[in-house]
Amino acid sequence: MTIYVRSMIMFDEDRTVWEQVYELLRARIEGDVYKERRPIPSSVHLVEELGVAQNTIRKAVLRLKAEGFVRPINGKGTYVRPREEWSPPGDE
Repeated sequence: MTIYVRSMIMFDEDRTVWEQVYELLRARIEGDVYKERRPIPSSVHLVEELGVAQNTIRKAVLRLKAEGFVRPINGKGTYVRPREEWSPPGDE
């Protein structure tokens, strides 16, 4: 298994980058780095921070949205939903 670094984040080349970005963002949400009812960083910021493609961020955020972690608001950003609205794994 080979590990490579993009920016300051290490990604495992044996797994898709978008899933690893999803896991990172989810961990930041669950760990209260990104607060409830507050926006997560913009996709432009995340692309720059993580050194990944815009589409990679899009896929990760779409999964977070599908699981109830975030809610995009046109023209304002993507906001962390209240904890009680999150869907537990396997509850889809």
